[in-house]
Amino acid sequence: MKHYNITRIVMAVLLLFVSDVTYSTDFLVNKICFIGLQRVSLNTALHKLSFKIGDVIQSSDIANSIKMLFFTGCFKEICISRDDGVITITVTENPIINKITFHGNKVIKPEMIQHVLDMKKIKVGQPLNNSFICEALKEFKDIYHSIGKFNAIVKINPIILPKNCVDLKVVFYEGNTAKINSITILGNQSFSQKKLFEQCNLYKKTWWNNTLYNNEYDQQKIFYGLEKLRTFYLNHGYAKFYIDEPLANLSMNKEKVEINLRIFEGSRYFFDSVILHGNVLKYFPSIKRYLQISSEKLYSNSAIEQMGQNIRYLLGKHGYIQPDILIDQDFNEKNKTVKLHLYIDVGKRFYVREICCEGNNLTEDSVIRREVRQAELSPLNYIHVLKDQEQLRRLGYFKEVNARIEPVPDTINQIDLIYNIEERNTGNLNISIGLGKESGLNIQSEIHQDNFLGTGNAISVTITKNYCQSYIDMLMLKRYSKIRGDNISGKVFYNNLFSDKMNLSNYNMKNYGVNVDYLYPLNKRTSCNIGLNYISNHLNKIVPQVAVWRYLDSIGKNPAILTDQVNPLTNINSINFYANDFLIILGQSFNNLNHIFFPEFGSNTTITCKLTLPGSDNKYYKLMINSSYYYPLDDRAHWVLMSAICTGYSGSLYNQKTESPFFDNFCIGGIGTVRGFRLNSIGPKAAYYQCNNSNTNYSQCSIRNSYDTIGGNAVVFIKNELIMPILWMNNTKYDNVARISLFIDSGTVWDTYWENTQKTQYAGILDYSIFGHIRISSGISLKWISPIGPIIFSYSKLIQKYPGDMEEVFQFTIGKTGNL
Repeated sequence: MKHYNITRIVMAVLLLFVSDVTYSTDFLVNKICFIGLQRVSLNTALHKLSFKIGDVIQSSDIANSIKMLFFTGCFKEICISRDDGVITITVTENPIINKITFHGNKVIKPEMIQHVLDMKKIKVGQPLNNSFICEALKEFKDIYHSIGKFNAIVKINPIILPKNCVDLKVVFYEGNTAKINSITILGNQSFSQKKLFEQCNLYKKTWWNNTLYNNEYDQQKIFYGLEKLRTFYLNHGYAKFYIDEPLANLSMNKEKVEINLRIFEGSRYFFDSVILHGNVLKYFPSIKRYLQISSEKLYSNSAIEQMGQNIRYLLGKHGYIQPDILIDQDFNEKNKTVKLHLYIDVGKRFYVREICCEGNNLTEDSVIRREVRQAELSPLNYIHVLKDQEQLRRLGYFKEVNARIEPVPDTINQIDLIYNIEERNTGNLNISIGLGKESGLNIQSEIHQDNFLGTGNAISVTITKNYCQSYIDMLMLKRYSKIRGDNISGKVFYNNLFSDKMNLSNYNMKNYGVNVDYLYPLNKRTSCNIGLNYISNHLNKIVPQVAVWRYLDSIGKNPAILTDQVNPLTNINSINFYANDFLIILGQSFNNLNHIFFPEFGSNTTITCKLTLPGSDNKYYKLMINSSYYYPLDDRAHWVLMSAICTGYSGSLYNQKTESPFFDNFCIGGIGTVRGFRLNSIGPKAAYYQCNNSNTNYSQCSIRNSYDTIGGNAVVFIKNELIMPILWMNNTKYDNVARISLFIDSGTVWDTYWENTQKTQYAGILDYSIFGHIRISSGISLKWISPIGPIIFSYSKLIQKYPGDMEEVFQFTIGKTGNL
């Protein structure tokens, strides 16, 4: 079509030259008439002519005017005639595009299609130009060929409408993606093809390659693969290695591709020495440390690049962010060595005039500025800028944080540092729901705001009201109370628990308390904390059972015998006691995860110890260690392995025989610990005494097993996850919104005070005193950062369970989850 338009222009010009035989070469224009104008105004058309009324023109002027009118894209036919000084121009306008629709596109997204059409000036309200249509079709063809769809067909069908309008229907027939049938590497002498294929990840011929390896042809994938191959050779001494342009041969049906790669390895080289040139001021001793390369070390391009990065890193710490660094390589072909000449011009030293924040509509500037170590009116430390940017992302208040540098007008070495912030919703409504075969529906709720009124402080209120518990607490946390990075928090709570309705040991407990905690940062990754707690516990209606009676005996309480004729659940005077405890909480944590919600690498370890102070009714300590690790399995961290372990133990203090209280035992199960099991259903079960009138003490009573969890004083559980990419979200704006994983959880709780006797064995009770009875579950989990907060779904299958364990196949939680 484009050639057709050019042909019409050429023909019009030839006709004008033919007319010169009849008409004089020069003539006077007395009048100009246009015929056929509809949407194009007369003034616009006249403006495109190379002459006006009163001009003496030649045929070349008319030819130029035809070209200019055609180049507007508004006309598909132009005819010019003259009669006694009157120029008559007859035109046929191109139709106007009324609507554009896409059909059949699956691989190419509508946004990309629209971008191509916009580049080719094919837009609604614009004239339809056939040459632009041809260019757009060629662009679509090139896109499809780059991703291996060589059979793809694209048509742009015009639908004629009244009033010289047209609808465009863009139809795509994408077809199948061509597969790489084989890749042949020619010229390799030092390494086998198998070794080279492992380096470039382009192709692997196995019977299961359709599952784990994608052998579809993709130009971008081939480019990245060849770049990895080139890097491999350059890092193994082959300094003059290069690759010829890949040759791709298509099959007859265009569904298979054979690729031939010709490489040239060259000789293997070693480093000789590094010579520094240029003015590096007082930083020569520091730079010299990075230039120590052994003369026997094999040539490596990555070592050269690292050398340059280290020097840039060093200079960037002191404000020299635009150094010119040139590394010239001098080859000695006789000795096969390379001498490096390093030319450095440190350039100007930059100073920060002002630090600004953009996009923080809620968060106060002071909350951001207190995380920034870079000071105003001081030399720019670019390393601090990068670290501060990462620290702001880890706060959890922001979706994205990007720092940019803008030069100050009319200065040569001053800049403004601007942090562009995209805030996220830091408040969430936490609703935890579990659905199980035995347990039915379980619900908990919490309102939490991590960035209250943009101050960076946190506040949360938790209210639980159901048939077995009434609970309320309020927590307030003030960050940066005294120094950089410290936190102080306070919490008050009230709890009224009917444990017999929660599949726990039968007792009622009311408690209330006050907690105060202070956190002090040792560095950016490590912090320690100290807290003081007061808890008042009131327990009653306790059904006699082995672990509880053992605890009561250790603190000097000897309950009277309750026989079967007495119902302990209705006898208020059965067991009723108070315990008031003052506790000190000590902890330390290390966190270098790269993301607060979706870590890709790093670790997080927390150690917490609480112990009662003198004057408390209980004399015990409780130690807990939580640690999680993330290992990326590929360069882009799409596949990540997560491993986490949690362990805890509680015991007596001050060399006393008192036990840790049973109401502070460990119990696990639920979405935060071992998924697939109901919350707190994993742990030693209550062993109830059954007494009669002839029994004088509980040692004479028989024992009955139950499925009620009492817990234990020792716990360990392990979580392993394989985090996988969600393919349709890769490289989109939703890439950091959701994450899916396969998991295997395992864990157990045991009681080191437990005594395995003939009575307990006769009752069919497990030996809870030893480590064992490990529960195992596996399944799939989805984590989604929703507008109301993080949501975690899990679907589990129990692999190993024991009597009394309660299964919850499907679980999900909205908000934050904890371990214990």
